[in-house]
Amino acid sequence: AKGLNRWEWNLRYKGATMFEGIIIWSGRPQNGPKAPPGTYEARVTVNGVTKSTKFNIKMDPRLEGVSERDLKEQYKLASQIRDKTSSANEAVIQIRHIREQINDRLKKTKDQQIGKMSTDLIANLTKIEEALYQTKNESGQDPLNFPIRLNNRLASLRRSIENGDAKPTNGAYKVFEELSTELKEHLDALDKLLTQSLNLLNERLTGKKLEPVSTIFE
Repeated sequence: AKGLNRWEWNLRYKGATMFEGIIIWSGRPQNGPKAPPGTYEARVTVNGVTKSTKFNIKMDPRLEGVSERDLKEQYKLASQIRDKTSSANEAVIQIRHIREQINDRLKKTKDQQIGKMSTDLIANLTKIEEALYQTKNESGQDPLNFPIRLNNRLASLRRSIENGDAKPTNGAYKVFEELSTELKEHLDALDKLLTQSLNLLNERLTGKKLEPVSTIFE
């Protein structure tokens, strides 16, 4: 806009992918990892003209027993957890997108085979969704009543390692490895459903002159 403009960076990178209505306990995955010490560049383009300037982020001089390398390790692990959280949330988004389409197709046909295939596929997709996210959450207090799921455990882990400026503990790396392995199992199961069960359903839908179910979401 014309005139004086001001933009402040909160020193955080992009947060995890989120979806409508998500409720997370003890974590704010929508906030990205904090930028570690180093040299950065601010760049502004106006009317085709680009201006840039470099600036430094420095360590808090009051920190004791912590090095820049420690803070970069903290940022690296936090970024990896952010990415895994995004993968879990994107899988939930995809599952809901697919379920919505399947329910739409069921309204357009009475084919029993399509009905059976759809019911089985939705049930299996729901199992994965419920492992990734606590679908019973409807308010901010619900996590007190229902156990948190994988995406929340990832978000809580990131909060714990960013609770202060220090290198992540060995325990944090171990928990991250365990959660990453669990996530891979769920995502592999989802991929198998999409490449096998969904493809078979789409063949049946196409044979009945119905639009196939897409796995692509925005």
